[in-house]
Amino acid sequence: MAFIEMRNIVKEFGSIQVLRGVDLSLEKGQVMSIIGPSGAGKSTFLRCLNHLETIQRGNICVNGRYIAKEEKGKTVYSSEQEIRDICFTMGMVFQSFNLFPHMTVLENIMAAPIYVKKIGKEEIYPKAKALLEKVGLWEKRTVYPGSLSGGQKQRVAIARALAMNPEILLFDEPTSALDPELTGEVLKTIKQLADEDMTMIIVTHEMAFAKFVSDKVVFMVDGKIEEEGTSEQIFENPKSERTKAFLNHTLT
Repeated sequence: MAFIEMRNIVKEFGSIQVLRGVDLSLEKGQVMSIIGPSGAGKSTFLRCLNHLETIQRGNICVNGRYIAKEEKGKTVYSSEQEIRDICFTMGMVFQSFNLFPHMTVLENIMAAPIYVKKIGKEEIYPKAKALLEKVGLWEKRTVYPGSLSGGQKQRVAIARALAMNPEILLFDEPTSALDPELTGEVLKTIKQLADEDMTMIIVTHEMAFAKFVSDKVVFMVDGKIEEEGTSEQIFENPKSERTKAFLNHTLT
């Protein structure tokens, strides 16, 4: 079984089926980009993986542990404690940063380990310092998020996710709220994580970046996977006409 395994995922909002039997698998250390038009179900799929949304049908398994499992035609969720433990292994970075405005940059990094994992300030401080140095923002440690650029906020958000020592990082359109000139600094940070073999799933509209950084690329449309393959297969030799049309539109 793969490190991340999602099978036959069905998600409905009322009478609308947003995900229609989606399958996905990813090995440890791989990077997957999910591309596709707006409304394809990409972000919803990501949110189902880390239990921000629940599913109506399917299996979700992370590192051999089930969040949800289909039994006798019915999807059964694991206990709250088991789900919490599994979700602790995943960090998520949102397009809107979601930083705490009343906390300094350093306090934002230290908050989750202190309040969620009950780690002492003295213990987490060296880790927080190293992470801010990693994303090039240690000199901003005493600043509040309102004084940062969008690119700086997103790099703080990445450092904050890393502070929980995740095995998997999920990115939901991490650059969509940024001006083009600020996008590069965030993508550089994500590329650095890829070079360090962090397992990542990235929902993105940055086609050049997806091509450059991904081991696997998934093209979603209308709530299902239209095509998946290596970066080279999808970008250089797509088989689906819908994939070709989407790439022709976005790359021209």
